[in-house]
Amino acid sequence: MKTTIETISETKRTIRVEVPAEAVDKKLDELYRRVARSIEIPGFRRGHVPRSFLEARFGKDFLYEDSQEELIEEYLPKALEEHGVKPAARPEARVVEFEAGKPFTFEVEVEVFPEVELPDYASVEVEEPPRKEIADEDVEAVVQELRVQHATLVPKGEDEPVEPEDVAVVRLESGKTHEIQARAEGWSAPLVGKRPGEQAELESPRGEKISVTIEAVKRVELPDLEELATTLGHDSPEELQEEIRKELEERAERDHKRALHTAVLDALVERSRVLVPEGLVERIAEAERSFLQQQGHEISEEEFASLQESVRRRIARDRVLEAVKEREDLALNDEEFEAFLKEEAERQKMPFVKFKALLEREGDLERLRDQQEEERVLAFLLERVRVRKPQRSGSKSKSKTKKTKDVSEAEGKTEDGGEG
Repeated sequence: MKTTIETISETKRTIRVEVPAEAVDKKLDELYRRVARSIEIPGFRRGHVPRSFLEARFGKDFLYEDSQEELIEEYLPKALEEHGVKPAARPEARVVEFEAGKPFTFEVEVEVFPEVELPDYASVEVEEPPRKEIADEDVEAVVQELRVQHATLVPKGEDEPVEPEDVAVVRLESGKTHEIQARAEGWSAPLVGKRPGEQAELESPRGEKISVTIEAVKRVELPDLEELATTLGHDSPEELQEEIRKELEERAERDHKRALHTAVLDALVERSRVLVPEGLVERIAEAERSFLQQQGHEISEEEFASLQESVRRRIARDRVLEAVKEREDLALNDEEFEAFLKEEAERQKMPFVKFKALLEREGDLERLRDQQEEERVLAFLLERVRVRKPQRSGSKSKSKTKKTKDVSEAEGKTEDGGEG
């Protein structure tokens, strides 16, 4: 095998690979034998179809594409290793020349991650995001949501009309029935005022006209606080509200830590030299736009540009995290990871062997290891960067800068919950 490499830019390389003619002929012979064993042709025993017959029937080049793919799979990793190139994404090969009895030449354009140049951690300063204070209104909002979730439907009289928030049982022209909660505004508003037996015309979110017949009307009856507390296993409404407040405060704390991690990483990215391959950004953004379109969400070019910037930031954060982990030797060794798994199994009251086997079966073992290493890196950074307390409203004095030693759980890398 002969290879050459050309540097196109700091994030792009072109590698040219020449596979020996002997390897090409060997691969073609292998594929011919494989095909001969797999097909049945009248007059020949399986596996004994002459190569000359196959070439005459299908053409000499009918196995060229398969040969190229298998040779690229075999020789590309060798070429990458030879030049010490670690692709940022799977490279696409381009066939330059392929013919039986001759060397096979192909090229790949490889995107790479240049080495990240990190700053002195102590030079990085970030303002701590404000903490959300849980108010009585927040607790009450959750209580009302729970009342709706645990509501019962009570049939109304046959001559009683549909009122806002009532549930109408409607029959489509196809004969199928559905329950629809009527609203004062929006696509279900035409149901309001109708009685059982009457018809209404609805407009779907796609603009389709749907004719329905009202079969029955039900009133939504919300449980009072005593009933709700009992249903949810609490002794009193006060105990339920206290539990809700505790859960909201824990969620607010997780959100605060996530925002702090993001702020620290963004500040570190700003002071680092971290280059992101634009081709990789484009491919990830296109994949995410395609997913949104499949879900029925079309995005404008302006929104797509914002999506690309979000992808670029996520990749840059990942690169900085990886660079810090390597420079500071923060990767978990096998003994440390095993100890963590045992603690987690004990916390979840599961036998260790069963817990680990479950993670392996679900493909979550490496993901969990990556998550723990990320937490270790973030804890390391939070002990070294300077974190300013947020300014209080109406305060004229500046907050003093201090180092934070809060080792917190890393639950995401992006402010919008992406990959993280």
